[in-house]
Amino acid sequence: MTNLNSQQRNKAEFKHNRAKVLDNGNAICHWCGIHQATEADHLLPTDAGGTNAIDNLVPACKPCNSRRGQQYGIAKKRQTVFYGQVTESPQVPFTLSEANQQGLELTGRYLPRLETISHVGNESRAADIGEFAQRVLGMPLMPWQLHCLDGLTAVDDQGKWLHRVGLISVARQNGKSLLSSALIGHWLTKETELRGEPQTVISVSHKVDLTTAQFNYLAPILEAHYGAKAIWAYGRQKITMPSGSVWHIRAATPAAGHGYSTDLIIADEAWQISEAAIDDGLLPSQRARKNPLCLMVSTAGTQESKALLRWRDQGLRAIDAAKQTSLYFAEFSPPPTVDPMTPAAWEYANPALAGGLIDLDVIEGEALGPNRSAFLRASVNLWQAVSTGWLEPGVFEALRTDDEPPPGGVLAIESSTDDSRYTGVRAVQVGNKTHVTIAFTADSIAEVWRLVQAEVDRDQTLRLAIIPALEVHCPPAFERRRTIVGYRELLKWTAAVRAMIVEQRLQHNGELLLQQHVERAVLIKHQGSVALSSSRSPGPIEAARCMVWAAAMASRPAATGKPVLVIGNA
Repeated sequence: MTNLNSQQRNKAEFKHNRAKVLDNGNAICHWCGIHQATEADHLLPTDAGGTNAIDNLVPACKPCNSRRGQQYGIAKKRQTVFYGQVTESPQVPFTLSEANQQGLELTGRYLPRLETISHVGNESRAADIGEFAQRVLGMPLMPWQLHCLDGLTAVDDQGKWLHRVGLISVARQNGKSLLSSALIGHWLTKETELRGEPQTVISVSHKVDLTTAQFNYLAPILEAHYGAKAIWAYGRQKITMPSGSVWHIRAATPAAGHGYSTDLIIADEAWQISEAAIDDGLLPSQRARKNPLCLMVSTAGTQESKALLRWRDQGLRAIDAAKQTSLYFAEFSPPPTVDPMTPAAWEYANPALAGGLIDLDVIEGEALGPNRSAFLRASVNLWQAVSTGWLEPGVFEALRTDDEPPPGGVLAIESSTDDSRYTGVRAVQVGNKTHVTIAFTADSIAEVWRLVQAEVDRDQTLRLAIIPALEVHCPPAFERRRTIVGYRELLKWTAAVRAMIVEQRLQHNGELLLQQHVERAVLIKHQGSVALSSSRSPGPIEAARCMVWAAAMASRPAATGKPVLVIGNA
């Protein structure tokens, strides 16, 4: 028998248990619940006392494992809370309660399933906000709250936010109000001190009652601890700090931010707030301020939640591109492959389960209610449509492959309903399957044609499918390879592409933006056929419509002759 040293024994143990955890390549990532697992992730890192025992390993895809490794490195550097541990440090005066620590061991997922890259800065305000919550509010923040605040308030070497806008989406009653109250309190006290000038904070919601409840909770605390002066008139509530910093309470109307120059905006239950309120009323109020921040907190919405859907899609595009942007996006929601009426799904959407604030029995009781749609939106954080989607949940996700498609095929391009963005989806025939992928997203027509040229340079056989609105802008160099598509083609091809999906003759690389657009798309019947409807769907679906055009054209021989102009409604 060969004598093995400790390092060799550890390697052998890890290799053995890794194979068990990955289950011969059949395991799904423990963290995202979507992608196939290729790596074994340590729940407790080895340098923090974790072992290679099988109960300390979970299956993970490479992106999730890499992200968690990065987060742990940053947390270790900052000496903050991570993986359910508390690293004691004078820089981090808050601790987790005993209940929180037990909850982390028992149940719950306190890391968001969807999250943009955020942990690039050397510091964040999470420790200061956590300290305010525990010392002043008497409420220690839960791990999920600290994690999201760590990402939201990360700063660069000059102390500027890495993100100017934040969107945190989580099911109801998980502690969104405590998170925003702690942030407001920190901003009116410590942040004001750090900046050396008075700050203006404004809280809005679709009904002033929601922000009033938060004001009624936080204002007396600020009066008692800091000598703040409060105005209690309904709809005009205001706190003035001795430093001159102020906090206003308003309803989320297009005029909400008029007359103010705001440093911090908190938009509560943003799914019910209009685009005009955010784009015209609130965000312009921050133009003249140094280093402002806007935070939207919300549960999932409906097809009417135009503003929230637009920001969510921006977050999904950032995740797909693996790029840090000015938006911090974090969402706690179950993957499409998990039955939303099971405890496994509820744990994804309710990180407070890990902190002991919510009990699974309570959610189970809610699930028995007669309004399933309301339950799925509020308690499972799933977007709900008035009409039925064209695919069963998980059907499209099951077509994911890691194989990269060859160049060429058909590139379909469409603009959003407000012409603020453009999406290109490419389809190419690979054997007996049609491979679809997001080719690009763009913010201008000029950028569209630059990106199209890059695709043409990769393969000169590439064909284009463009909507009539883009025809007038199409460069002459692309004229012979283009086909004009619209509503008529959707009626002609939607059923065929749906059959390709159901029969598993289509595959994709798992881009989140494409999956979301496909899964939220709703069918309408017209002229004896069906088509994907932008007006009936709960949010943008241009990527899904592009997929129909591109996949249908790529799966048949290239057409000859002059393209036919088809004018249709987008």
